[in-house]
Amino acid sequence: MPFNIAQLEVLAEKTQLFLFIFSPEGEIIAFNKRCELLFPEGCDGIKGKNITDFVIDDDVQVFTDTISNLTVQQPKTNESFTFPSGKMGVLSLKFDFTLCDNLVYAAGIDTTEEYKEHRALITISKLTKTGAWYFNPKSKEMYWSQGCYFVKDLDPGTPMTRDLGASFYPEESRARVENYLDTLLRTKRPYEYTEKIITAKGVEKWVKVVAHPVIYKNEVVFVNGTIADITERYNYIEKLKYNEETKHLALKGIQSGLFDHIIPENEVYYSAEFKRMLGLPCNQNQVSEEVFRQMIHPEDVENAMQRHSENLNKPDNYYFNHYRLKDNSGEYRYYEVHGFRRKNENGKTIRMIGNLIDVHQRKVHEKTIEENKKRLQAMVNNGMDYVVLLNTKGEILMADEDSVKIIKRDFNVNPKESTCQFIDVIPINFKTTFAHFFNEAIKGKIVKEEIERVTPMGVNQWLEIKYIPIFDDQLKTDSVLITFHDITEEKLARIAIRDAHIKEQELSDLKSNILSNFSHEIRTPLNGIITISKLLLDDHSKEEKDQLKDYLQESQDRLLDTLDTLAGFSEIETIQKNLQYTKQDINYVVETSHRDHKHLAKAKGLDYFLDLDESSPEALIDEGLFKTAIDHIINNAIKYTNIGSVRVKISTQESKKNIYIYIIDTGIGIGKKFLNKIFDPFIQESIGLSRKYEGTGIGLSLSKRYIEILGGEINVKSKLNKGTEFTIIIPKCL
Repeated sequence: MPFNIAQLEVLAEKTQLFLFIFSPEGEIIAFNKRCELLFPEGCDGIKGKNITDFVIDDDVQVFTDTISNLTVQQPKTNESFTFPSGKMGVLSLKFDFTLCDNLVYAAGIDTTEEYKEHRALITISKLTKTGAWYFNPKSKEMYWSQGCYFVKDLDPGTPMTRDLGASFYPEESRARVENYLDTLLRTKRPYEYTEKIITAKGVEKWVKVVAHPVIYKNEVVFVNGTIADITERYNYIEKLKYNEETKHLALKGIQSGLFDHIIPENEVYYSAEFKRMLGLPCNQNQVSEEVFRQMIHPEDVENAMQRHSENLNKPDNYYFNHYRLKDNSGEYRYYEVHGFRRKNENGKTIRMIGNLIDVHQRKVHEKTIEENKKRLQAMVNNGMDYVVLLNTKGEILMADEDSVKIIKRDFNVNPKESTCQFIDVIPINFKTTFAHFFNEAIKGKIVKEEIERVTPMGVNQWLEIKYIPIFDDQLKTDSVLITFHDITEEKLARIAIRDAHIKEQELSDLKSNILSNFSHEIRTPLNGIITISKLLLDDHSKEEKDQLKDYLQESQDRLLDTLDTLAGFSEIETIQKNLQYTKQDINYVVETSHRDHKHLAKAKGLDYFLDLDESSPEALIDEGLFKTAIDHIINNAIKYTNIGSVRVKISTQESKKNIYIYIIDTGIGIGKKFLNKIFDPFIQESIGLSRKYEGTGIGLSLSKRYIEILGGEINVKSKLNKGTEFTIIIPKCL
């Protein structure tokens, strides 16, 4: 039986429903009293206004679209909207809309609590990276909340199926994951698992999935579940496991066990590795100090306890002790204790945590080494006339008794009691040859030399000195054995017969080597020296002889410069080991080099400039090595510049950490093809007998090596027939 008009009026006014009548455009035509909750207080003339004036901004377009979609063919729909409310904050209503006779009838129910709970769940889902899902085993429908889509980096509008959900798992685990749900449907028991997924964006994540069945008449009719992104927690746990394993392996690797000594209670707790080392029961959590003391070797107890007491009263927090302990085999082994102490407010130690380290094997090795050292010393004392063992720094490690007596007598130093450089306790005339042969031995070569000396008794003595490198397991030289053998009688017996022949042979060999092996750079100045020397024997005026002497000096300087350059190139390793780093004013060093070459520039009529840096920058360098590098480059700049200028400039404006030295010339320049080879040794752009410029071709190569040894770099840019600019960059002392 239908309602009459009176009944409908009562129902409309007494109901908890929100009733509206709208025009198709959303204009309010009528509403019941319940709807007044949706309008601001004191707001008159509601009729005629649009309902969108009262919904929140986010729902305006939704409402408009909902009304617009109502048609005669589809006259019904439903949607939820939120209204601001001064007293209640917001009201969320779910409306049923019906289009009839060109009017829209709306009936809404208050879903505010459900709305708030829904928003809270969405917020929780975002904060905890969690999503909810359900599965209908009858219809095979799979539903995901937005949180599920977020976890898997998937567009929320994507239709979801069970197969699509499983596709995010790696192939090797996909069957196992599918089986979880199948097992739940069969056994009706919830499940929980942690697996790795690959999201839609290709990101690897770890997820925890929980599922619970809904059972009706002993049949699963629904499955509710959650999925949570636990990647951060999983990785953190794995890191903890790794760190724990690393700590365990590290302690095991050094045969060490952890202990925790609670001093007021006089109790000591040990790690499992500690218990294993000493043979303590695994179920014994702690051992008293008295029991532990009984495990110490009787001969070590007194000193160990004294060191223990002294350690506890030290001002710092560190602890160290050592003694022998009885292990699980009943034998005593050497141990060291390294710990850190925690103190109370009165400075008294209340807790100590540390390691007990098994050093027995090391002690045995040290004892063996000491015994072998004594045996070796006996061999040294009764072997050659003199024997000295040096480390790679040239410090005396061992010497025979006679050598020690001589060093003590002549230099007032005992090499057995203090560190002593061998070069400091040998005669001056022996130092140069020693340095050379010692460096050769460091390179792994066995070398010998013969020297003549005068004994304290005034007698000439010949010694054969042999430098023998001693290698470590990696075949690197770690020490050098020097033996001295008296060959005076043998030497004197043959010296008279061979002396003349040796001198003749040496001169012949020297001449042969110079002519056959040395390059044009050695022959040219040598020929000049020979020619000028002969001319000086002839009759010439004083002015002519002075000029010849100048030419002779130039040839000598050129020859020495060539030999120095070749020597420097062949002894790079030796140079590196003998560097003397000092803080130097770069302005001063460069100015000195600039001044040394001024006469060469003047002789060629070149403009010669020097621009110093006002800050007088300093660098930590080997002055000799650095100046040699600068000399080569300035010399080259002058050599290859016939017209124009050579400029040397120092600057720190390009960098706060580095010093820049520029050598700029307007010379012949360098071709592009040759520019990459400019620092290769023995290379010149003009080579052969027809070359235009003299030189060994290794000056720039040496400069580059020297600058790099000093921690710097060298660059070059050039244009053919325009000039060249070298840039040296070295670290500045900050």
